[in-house]
Amino acid sequence: MTKPKAGTSPRSLPTAELLWKSLTASIDCFVTVIDPDYRIQYINHVEEGLATAEAIGRDVLDFIEPAERDRVRQSLAEVFTTGRTIAYEVLGTSATSSPSRYSVRLSPVQDDGRIIAVVSTALDQRELLSTESSLRAERLALRQLIKTQERERQLISYDIHDGLAQYQNGAIMELEACLHRISVLRDSRLQDVEESCREGLRLIRAAGAESLRLINGLRPPMLDELGIIEAIESLVVRARDEIHEVDYERPATLDRLDPDVETTIFRIAQEALSNVRKHSGAKKVRVLLERRGEQDIALIVTDDGIGYDVKKVPEDRFGLEGIRQRAHLFGREAVITSAPGKGSSIEVVLPLVPK
Repeated sequence: MTKPKAGTSPRSLPTAELLWKSLTASIDCFVTVIDPDYRIQYINHVEEGLATAEAIGRDVLDFIEPAERDRVRQSLAEVFTTGRTIAYEVLGTSATSSPSRYSVRLSPVQDDGRIIAVVSTALDQRELLSTESSLRAERLALRQLIKTQERERQLISYDIHDGLAQYQNGAIMELEACLHRISVLRDSRLQDVEESCREGLRLIRAAGAESLRLINGLRPPMLDELGIIEAIESLVVRARDEIHEVDYERPATLDRLDPDVETTIFRIAQEALSNVRKHSGAKKVRVLLERRGEQDIALIVTDDGIGYDVKKVPEDRFGLEGIRQRAHLFGREAVITSAPGKGSSIEVVLPLVPK
């Protein structure tokens, strides 16, 4: 900005009227000045199909749906009488006679202590409602996509459990029986066969353990059979293999939740504990599952690890973003807090019944 030269005065501002018209022309909402007879003295713009000049001098109630006029009249009278600002929502009629909902705020204009007019600001909610509707549709579509993916995971886990895992278990039983017969014969010539059987048995057992890991990673049967409390318990048990102390606090009893809610809580807990194991170096972790009032359930995972700067998480660390996006699908926010040397915390509160 260039400073005025010494000895000169700054350029004067335009008149208040010019500033007023420029300001009101620059905003989207309708700005109307209403006199004590409820007639329009000024309006910044009007609905398509109606000229601004046609609105000047008309009763503001002409633009309100008949069923709403008494309420608006009472609100205007209250502002003129008390000088208080009032906010409300109302159905208005456009030039095409199609109703639209507006958020309205009425404020008094005073001159020497006398209220001479009321300024009304009215924001058309159609665009806002349309945006909200689009966001709801997107969330529902994403939730349906995730539900489909979870169903596919479930089917794959069933296939592994009922197919591959059963063959592995059968092979283990056969090899154990073979080893038993070899030990009964006690023939030194069978020593090489025995060693091969033992190695084969070790490998098949390892494959069985890997199958179980895959099944639980895809979708643990416990989540469908017993519910979210036991499913998170299984995550905690596995975390204890790598973390010195993992505490799990949960309700003594909990009715089965909406399947989408249970799946989301499980996946967030799974990702949170995975992050702790891989990156935090924590010695102590606390997992808390609790009801919040009558409508919500909360999951909180905290650790005493090395912590991190939340604003500087590398872009290739998709875990935290995945947690945020899963919460967004229910219109909620994941609260992620951490600082170097201060550990970290992830808190998500979800509705018991998704909208």
